Amino acid sequence: MATKKNPPGTRMAGCMPVPNVGDVSSMMAPQLRMMEALIAQNIEVLDFLKTRFERDREMIGELADTADPMQAMNLWGEFWQRMMSDYATESSKLATSVTGIAERAVRSATEEGEAIAKAAAGK
Repeated sequence: MATKKNPPGTRMAGCMPVPNVGDVSSMMAPQLRMMEALIAQNIEVLDFLKTRFERDREMIGELADTADPMQAMNLWGEFWQRMMSDYATESSKLATSVTGIAERAVRSATEEGEAIAKAAAGK
């Protein structure tokens, strides 16, 4: 019985078609969107930390310049209140962002799976 021979370089491991540039792009696009979302989230967190540390440094300077113990206690109290508020706000933003990234991950996995199936089918 004669078997059909494929030209060299058209099939991977003898069975799956070699993806073309469009197929590879379709498979990589979901990964790219995920990376962009994660990097954006990291930038947001780093920006928050930078701002928070600058406020901490300012408070230390104000505390060092304060001679009155009661005024120093007021500074400490305001510092802790603002810090807790800042971290609570940032935690809320982060939770929202993580939810969005998780939803995007599911969509990306679906899109990537569809792109791989399409490339495997040779369409």
